[in-house]
Amino acid sequence: MSKFNIINAGQARSSTTIKGLIYGDSGSGKSFLAATAPRPLVLLTEKNGQASISHSNPEADIIHIENANMLAAVLREIDESPEDFAQYDTIVIDSLTEAQRLLKDRIMARKKDGQGFQIQDWGKMAENMRALIRRIRNLKKNVICICLIESETEESTGIRHSRPAFEGRKTGSEIAQYFNFVGCLYTVVEGTTVTRSLMLEGPSRIMCKPCYPLQGVITDPNISAIFQEIQQ
Repeated sequence: MSKFNIINAGQARSSTTIKGLIYGDSGSGKSFLAATAPRPLVLLTEKNGQASISHSNPEADIIHIENANMLAAVLREIDESPEDFAQYDTIVIDSLTEAQRLLKDRIMARKKDGQGFQIQDWGKMAENMRALIRRIRNLKKNVICICLIESETEESTGIRHSRPAFEGRKTGSEIAQYFNFVGCLYTVVEGTTVTRSLMLEGPSRIMCKPCYPLQGVITDPNISAIFQEIQQ
């Protein structure tokens, strides 16, 4: 008998936790969509998201995150005292873009008066961000993180590239590897009809990442339905 814990992938599918990252423009419906996750606890760094959450899922619970230390403390408690959070199936972090800003604020608060953000501070913030994402990845619960979108246009070709909005050129690509799926949320307005779509596969200029059997573009997405499809 092997001393290692060997599991069967098919049998473990239903109990596997899912980590998803959703990004898009302000007002695209990210908070509303995230709140459709099963039995969510929302760690809210941006208070203006509460209105969307309350309309999407009045049963959702919310913790207002005031600073980086508080976010770390809540995640640590979820990890180390799972019995206190047994009523929640999903942890929602709204948003990772603001969470990175909180990390930056903490670094600046520890600096001497008059000192600006220096090269070594960027390295420290990158390390702190990786540590945060690893803690999120290791949670024994489903997790949905949302963030803003940023775009950049190539001068030579005019091609516009879109990706999750983080400070640090490589940060978005590094963070994506910690999630099962990465989706770009956007809206299409035709007359009085507004349709929301989540792109999990698309052109190379748009960062996204599918998770089988979820592929392509999902119209009017729902996180509970997405989880169910992946786990079944």
